[in-house]
Amino acid sequence: MSVLRQEGKVYLNGRFVPEKEAKISIFDVGFQKADSVCEAVRTFKHKPFKLKEHLVRLYSSLQYAQINCNKSIDEMEDIHDKVLKANKHLLANENDDLWMSTTVTRTPTIIIYCKPLSSIIKNIAGCYKAGAHAVTPFSVRNIPPVCMSPKLKTRSRMHFVLADLEAKKIDPKACSLLLDINGNITENTSRNFFIVSRGVLQTPKPDNILCGISRQTVLELADELNIPSAECNIQVYDAYNADEAFFTTTSQCILPISKINGVKIGEKIPGQITNRLLNAWSKKVGVDIVKQAMNLGNGQHIITPLGRKRLI
Repeated sequence: MSVLRQEGKVYLNGRFVPEKEAKISIFDVGFQKADSVCEAVRTFKHKPFKLKEHLVRLYSSLQYAQINCNKSIDEMEDIHDKVLKANKHLLANENDDLWMSTTVTRTPTIIIYCKPLSSIIKNIAGCYKAGAHAVTPFSVRNIPPVCMSPKLKTRSRMHFVLADLEAKKIDPKACSLLLDINGNITENTSRNFFIVSRGVLQTPKPDNILCGISRQTVLELADELNIPSAECNIQVYDAYNADEAFFTTTSQCILPISKINGVKIGEKIPGQITNRLLNAWSKKVGVDIVKQAMNLGNGQHIITPLGRKRLI
């Protein structure tokens, strides 16, 4: 017997409306030109994780894009709390959590909605044990900082979409991992990148990436665990020779990588330091991140373009 999916409540310019009624004008610049900024946050035990930090980054993007959302950061925090409360019915069970997305267009239109974490993570849960695949596309490079600051978190992401499409042609299970114009590894559409080499945790310099809240959390955990870390240029050569590699992102926290361009990375998934970081993060939030993902997931692992998930 099929089960009907619960419909969420969307915050749209001061109103809470059912998902099906959450509509904006086709003339909104957020639709016409992707003239918007965005942010995403998740919960642990149904409480938002580092919501304030995410909102500070959102308002930094608004300032850079010169968009006035007509809300103070404290008002926005209160709205996010209300959105979470309005969508608790989406949780599959008490062990599920929520993922929340925020978009602000120049009009300004403010859109905030939730999805159960289970719907976001279920088809990549197997990556925690098998590792994700990454491909560095040849024809698409990340936008250089001299053109636009990568610290702007915006919905305008066509280059990431094209990069994912190219990556899929090479490895259907892979997501893209973009290089900059100098051949240094940067990021992909929603994830930061780390390697472990000779016991040192390394991640690309903040010059040409969007510095994720999850990325910063990993650096904080590394400091607490006395794991040496460095922000530095990482080339494909360095990644191929790394002992471990992983992605960081809001919904998945830390996601191990097993292959880059078909080259096997490390001997064990997750690697020793990756596992230490996952355990420390789990302890900090009181949730076993890997166990939760595996329980919510179905063991499949394939990452598709445009953020969609599908079965192998």
